[in-house]
Amino acid sequence: MNKIFYILILFFSTISTAQNLKTDGKKIVDENGSEVLLRGYAPGGWLLIEGYMMHETDGSVGAQHEIKEKLTDLMGSDKTEEFFKKWRENHFTKRDVDSLAAWGFNSIRVPLHYNLFTLPIQEEPVSGQNTWLDIGFDIVDNILEWAKPHSMYVILDLHAAPGGQGRNTDISDYDPDKPSLWESEQNKSKTVALWKKIAERYKDNEWIGGYDLLNETNWELPDGNKALKDLFVRITDAIREVDDKHIIIIEGNDYANNFTGLTPPWDDNMVYSFHKYWNSTNDDDLNWILPLRDEHNVPLWMGESGENSNTWYTDAVTLFEDNNVGWAWWAMKKIGSVNSPYRIRVNDGYQKILNYWKDGGDKPSEQETYDAMMKLADNALSENCIYRKGISDALIRQPHTNNTIPFKKRQDIPGVVFLSDYDLGKNNHAYYDNDIATYHQSSGSFTAWNRGWKYRNDGVDIEDNSDNTNSNGYHIGFVEKGEWTKYSININSSGVYRVRVRHASEQSGGQLYLSLNDQNASPILTTNSSGSWFSFINTAIDGVILEEGEHSIKVHFNSDVPINISSLYFEKTGEISSAPFNSISGKTGSDEKSVELFLNQEISSSTVDGSLDNFEVSINGEIKTINSITLNSSKPKTIFLNLSDNLLYTDVIKVSYSGDLIKSKNSKTLNSFTNLDVVNDLDPRFVIPGKVEVEDYLRMLGLGTEDTADDGGGSNIGYTDTGDYADYKIFTNSASKYSIDFRVASESNGGKIALSLVEQNTSREYVILSELDIPSTGGWQDWVTVTGNLENNIPKGIFVLRLKVLDGGFNMNWMQFRDIDSDLDGVGDSMDQCPDTPAGSTVDVNGCKIFELPINNYRVEVASATCIGTSDGVIDLSVEDASFDYTVTITGKDNLTITGTSKTGSVTGLAKGTYEVCFKVDGQANYEQCFEVVVGEPPALTAFIDIDNDNKKTSITMSGSKIYNVTINGMKQSINSDTFETELSTGLNIIRVATDLECQGFVEKEVFISEDIHYYPNPTETDVKVHVGGKDTRVKVSVFSEKGDLIYTSQQDISDASRKTNIDLVNQLPGTYIVILESKTVRKTFKVIRK
Repeated sequence: MNKIFYILILFFSTISTAQNLKTDGKKIVDENGSEVLLRGYAPGGWLLIEGYMMHETDGSVGAQHEIKEKLTDLMGSDKTEEFFKKWRENHFTKRDVDSLAAWGFNSIRVPLHYNLFTLPIQEEPVSGQNTWLDIGFDIVDNILEWAKPHSMYVILDLHAAPGGQGRNTDISDYDPDKPSLWESEQNKSKTVALWKKIAERYKDNEWIGGYDLLNETNWELPDGNKALKDLFVRITDAIREVDDKHIIIIEGNDYANNFTGLTPPWDDNMVYSFHKYWNSTNDDDLNWILPLRDEHNVPLWMGESGENSNTWYTDAVTLFEDNNVGWAWWAMKKIGSVNSPYRIRVNDGYQKILNYWKDGGDKPSEQETYDAMMKLADNALSENCIYRKGISDALIRQPHTNNTIPFKKRQDIPGVVFLSDYDLGKNNHAYYDNDIATYHQSSGSFTAWNRGWKYRNDGVDIEDNSDNTNSNGYHIGFVEKGEWTKYSININSSGVYRVRVRHASEQSGGQLYLSLNDQNASPILTTNSSGSWFSFINTAIDGVILEEGEHSIKVHFNSDVPINISSLYFEKTGEISSAPFNSISGKTGSDEKSVELFLNQEISSSTVDGSLDNFEVSINGEIKTINSITLNSSKPKTIFLNLSDNLLYTDVIKVSYSGDLIKSKNSKTLNSFTNLDVVNDLDPRFVIPGKVEVEDYLRMLGLGTEDTADDGGGSNIGYTDTGDYADYKIFTNSASKYSIDFRVASESNGGKIALSLVEQNTSREYVILSELDIPSTGGWQDWVTVTGNLENNIPKGIFVLRLKVLDGGFNMNWMQFRDIDSDLDGVGDSMDQCPDTPAGSTVDVNGCKIFELPINNYRVEVASATCIGTSDGVIDLSVEDASFDYTVTITGKDNLTITGTSKTGSVTGLAKGTYEVCFKVDGQANYEQCFEVVVGEPPALTAFIDIDNDNKKTSITMSGSKIYNVTINGMKQSINSDTFETELSTGLNIIRVATDLECQGFVEKEVFISEDIHYYPNPTETDVKVHVGGKDTRVKVSVFSEKGDLIYTSQQDISDASRKTNIDLVNQLPGTYIVILESKTVRKTFKVIRK
């Protein structure tokens, strides 16, 4: 009856005859005043091809105009236009509208490209005028006709405005080489005129749901989005000139979510639309936008979301509808994706085109390109796509029920159960997987929910295979301990079955078992390696008893060893009447305080009485008390062993039974067993006392996580605000109070926290720490530890611990529970031999205050050795508090005492080195304060003397002192810089660098600066004339052959007037000669050629 009632509600809420939506306060209503909650889908990629949706893997093939340019380059403009026409004809059809209606959707958000309605401003025959095109209007006419029989609303969304409204080129087809919408008044005017033209055409159409004026503006607009507001108002005014009926929808800047400057509403039939992708779906995740609705009494609409897992879809729709917010999903068809209802297949030719564009592969021919693109357009027809039936179920049915339904139909036994065809439903109902969605906008890291990216859009990881035995082409993989999948089955014959598990793995040690109607039906199967991940083999589980009828069966994975598993083949091998009455396995109870013992046949309940003493439960090798044994009529093959203490997820549990009391309903005696393994599938809990990593919460409200720079790395929680909280599962072995260390950081204001225990069934809270101040630490990653004491006990057992933010503004890395430390001295009360130690005291391991003096009681001053290699360094010591006698030890020196009124002492004769200076106080045996000091010595003198002969200068770079003595040709200068530059005289220069410390030595260099010469002609037939600069009157001339033989040497006069002398080569053979000129201010060597 409940199912029928739900279906009727869905029918009447979506199949309505009322039209003409309008706003009524915070609601959207039809013309009868009945509220309409929009549930829609968008045919994204249809009229505007977005490049990221046209690729099998991550990345984009570019904006639509870029795709068109690339295709034109490959096959010409005519064939390119032919492809786009065929794409528009096939991508979204009447069949697709019929499907949306059949699935339960009541609206379609149609993303429009302006160039289907009007020309770009660059192509207008007359600048400033608008040429109107029929193609876009014909498409909208068709959609409205297709939608009308289903009473579906069509929302027109200007996804690509003239010029492009966002820098994300894929979304709006923005071309950075042309003026954007925001950079061109002509583009703005065309946008206004386009909306007026659309409104004028459809003003009387009752199935127009609204005009979504601009999709996802993403542009830096100054003055609080003034340009966006001005354009919206212009469009609104233009629409209202011709259409006063239809809703106007306003999206914010920054991908629709920044409404700065866009309030209050300027029209009385207006809706604000936000978008939501890849972030958390907690109960408070609309708190940022709901006040806009309440403050301005205007409806909200979530106009675009998707591209995530089915779990995220269900949770998001639940969030929207719980807050009475309608929604539209993106996108109905995509290439290479599991998160849309239809996946468009990639043909080999199109893949070749992609390879050419992306990696520079072989260039396809014109015909190859045309054939591939037309095939791709044909593949866009829904009948040629891969259909993901779970998508619509996750959006329409699952938000309203936890019930599961068969994926296709109930699978028959005897026969094959395909594991990829698990039931449709929510996580923890149709399956359980550890990774179920990506929340990377909140968490900062992407999570792959289906790591195989095949077949279905749930958390279950599915890959394809080419196995020909009991395979539908897919298998489950990447399994982790505790995960499971559920199947609706029809058992046609009761009996004992052999189950052939079809599996593959490179490793041995994968584990799985079966349950029937939530009672374990098989022992744990441990698999062997098949040699590779895709070499499938069979391993059998024998003796599985199944009763005729409709049932649900689960496959449970009990190991983190990876295994691929494609199917189960059930083969009947015997009758139940001939099977012995045996135990199968055990499992921890959901109350975390019991063991469920599964038997292979139904139990005669009266025979369980008095059997308590026949059972034994050991936990980690220790026998534990069984309080009672109970049965449950819904699980007629299960015995519940109820224990005294709670179980922990790390416990190793075994059960034994000896006796003959327990009988089956057909009077068989249960066979005894020893040390039966119990599957421990309890969730991890933090063990108290111990450390809680606060990012590992069970659930949270309002918090974010980020990488931490604190010791140990990992993550911390942050973005804290008043009212935020995080819950943690904890386990305590005894009732106790605790001291808690919190690792925190805060840039400025700090904050306040509290702790409580939450009752799981009622959500009532029991306060254990009412308030603790979090200090400011000066930075978001400047970490300190603060400590608080619980005011009330944490009882023994299992609980949910809630960390509550009373005042936000801090980060937290972890909290550590430890033995109660009443005086907060760092030593727990059970070990503290000195309770009530004054706050701030330094204590020993027993919690007793130790003798200490402030660090500033001591002064240690060092004077370095005066020169390299000397031992005349000094350490001067002094103390402030002279009421104690001190003994000072210094490395390699005799002890020094500082006593009585004397407050000083000195240690002399120290060579360069590192010394440890330690002060001890007489009478305080455990006290010592040490310092490490360094006695230095002057560094070695270095001087790099660089000569610039052309400009007759020297540059000197020095180190080793603060003051240097530079002497050049007997002239001394004191230099207090590490660099020095000066001119040099011609002739010999002696440069010397030293310091006032004679032991540092000196650096000296002789430099000859020659006067300039000029010689000509060269080559010559007679002699070479040489002009000699300076004032010398004679010069020595030496002439050598090219081999180095001396030809002649002579002392020659230099003419006073002309400053010339000659090189006589008249009597020399033709060839090359080397000439050396030398005088007091000249040293030059050059080559001359005798012709």
